[in-house]
Amino acid sequence: MAKYRFLYALIYLGSAAFALAYESKLTYVLFLGVAVLPIVTLVIMILSGLLLKVEVIPDTAYVGKMQDFDVTIKVTNRFIAPVAPMMITGTFQEPDGTILTGRHLVLNAGPLRKCEYVFGGCIRYRGEYQLGVDSIVIYDFLRIFKFKLLKNPFCNVVVTPRRIMLDETNALCADDYDSSITNTSFMDSGSFASVRKYADGDLMKRVHWKLSAKHDELMVKEMEQNLGSSALIVTDMHAASEDDDENMKAADACAEAALAITRKIISDGRSALNVYHTNASGVGVLSAEKPEDYERLVALFAVLPITDAKHGAEVLIPRAVEQLSSTEPVFVITPRLEASVFTSIVDRIGAACGEIRIYTTDPTPPAELIAAVSTVRNASIHRLDPEDVSVSLRNSLI
Repeated sequence: MAKYRFLYALIYLGSAAFALAYESKLTYVLFLGVAVLPIVTLVIMILSGLLLKVEVIPDTAYVGKMQDFDVTIKVTNRFIAPVAPMMITGTFQEPDGTILTGRHLVLNAGPLRKCEYVFGGCIRYRGEYQLGVDSIVIYDFLRIFKFKLLKNPFCNVVVTPRRIMLDETNALCADDYDSSITNTSFMDSGSFASVRKYADGDLMKRVHWKLSAKHDELMVKEMEQNLGSSALIVTDMHAASEDDDENMKAADACAEAALAITRKIISDGRSALNVYHTNASGVGVLSAEKPEDYERLVALFAVLPITDAKHGAEVLIPRAVEQLSSTEPVFVITPRLEASVFTSIVDRIGAACGEIRIYTTDPTPPAELIAAVSTVRNASIHRLDPEDVSVSLRNSLI
């Protein structure tokens, strides 16, 4: 910009010298035009800025982790003069899943016209992201003035955890019925209260084929009651590392594992009670019995915070114990668990539950923890690989 101002100063001095050397109306008109031109371009620039409309439009408000989506910058010039050039600086997603801040984009908008620019990419970790414009600066035709717009449009995009299916694995909740009933599929009982339209996440074995053929769309059975025992899922997402990326990976793995286990339990015709951190000190509880409940959990787990190291699984256990009613299994999913915390969990739960499954993303669980788990008859510990949660779960459940 300093270069253009210097060039204009040279032109201004040249026109002034020319007007003094040749005292004529033409040279004076030339000098006057050079002197007034910056004022004219300044006024046009300000009016263009005031009448300029910039929008940031995502093609979706919810998107899965590492799934591509687009964010469109739409510029509408409502003035009779073109807006050129215009510098937009913003924060947008990249094809490799990273978020790039301070990204620059130069656009031109013709008079009374619209222009668009599309950013495509994905986001690596779950969470709620604010994408859009950090600043908008337009320049006059001479590039000696600039005008910064006060409004910086943005959009919120929620990135949900990956959806993992474990339908081919064994049932996770033991029934209190005899073996003949236990070996009978929940959906084979033939007892259902109503029929509804198929929704994402419903199992094909729940489809009512006769009604589906009649209505020319998939219909699924709504069961009359929950025949199986419930399960308790404790999901802890505390920061166990000094590396933010490692904490994000671990938290995502915990969320995905909890959702996968919940989905499996629901598909088996039972209910899963989820206990989780809502913030550093808050604890949330949500019972999931239907696919709609699973969808609520997906949206909820997408924005759950990563708590500090002082607020781990031990904070959730007192609230979880309140929900125990019989011998249901307990799943504790956490980035890292100390042996002392596990011991306190067992002491609090006592004989009020059935099996205790510990899932941790820690690549090397403490030897003390492994030893403590081995001393409890109904407890087990499993490694959760953040890079492949699906395989980790399947290996532990089959």
